[in-house]
Parts: sequence; C-alpha cells; structure tokens
Amino acid sequence: MVLESVVADLLNRFLGDYVENLNKSQLKLGIWGGNVALDNLQIKENALSELDVPFKVKAGQIDKLTLKIPWKNLYGEAVIATLEGLYLLVVPGASIKYDAEKEEKSLQDIKQKELSRIEEALQKAAEK
Repeated sequence: MVLESVVADLLNRFLGDYVENLNKSQLKLGIWGGNVALDNLQIKENALSELDVPFKVKAGQIDKLTLKIPWKNLYGEAVIATLEGLYLLVVPGASIKYDAEKEEKSLQDIKQKELSRIEEALQKAAEK
C-alpha cells in the first residue's frame, strides 16, 4: 500500500537517529482510529550518544511502539507514544570525560530552582 510506504518514510525521518531502518512490513496502520504500531525495532548503537550518559548502547530492541495520533485535533491534543518490551544491552562508556564547568552549572541551576521555590512559598505564606 502506498500510504504505508509514505508513513514508513516519514517515521524514518523522525526516528532514524534512534532505530535502524524500519520498513512497511513492521508497520500496522489504523488510520481512522489514529493508531500506528511498529514491531521489532532495532535500536542504533549511537541512539543515546547525545545525552552524555556514562554508558553506550551495544544492542537494543523495542518489541512494539504504538503511536496514538489524534487526527481530528493535531494541534490541540498530544500524540501518545507507548513502548512495550524495551531491551538494552549497555556497556560503560570510557570516552565520556568529566566536565567540571558543566557540573558546576548544573549545581547552580539546582540551587536557583530551590531558592525560587522557597521564595514562592514565602510569598504565598505572606499573602495569607
């Protein structure tokens, strides 16, 4: 079906950084219900490389990815993605280096958020 190949190409564009090339045999469409189901997706080894996590993905698989698309209200409702059966084989990442500047900025952000929360609580208490 032409529609399945168009949807598969579109999903490859958005999911291509994370999963190996999916094809239309993995795709099940329920157009009017808004359901798109993908089965047996292979996760790429570099899928989590942008997140600066201290490990690397060696192998991975998603048994089923279901997308619930609200066709009647695309801008007003959220697209819901559900993963079933996420399996990852990870190994320690030796290439990730400690960045003291990034760590300090993260700690400062946490402190700022805590101070803002305390100030808001004090203002609410003063208003009562």
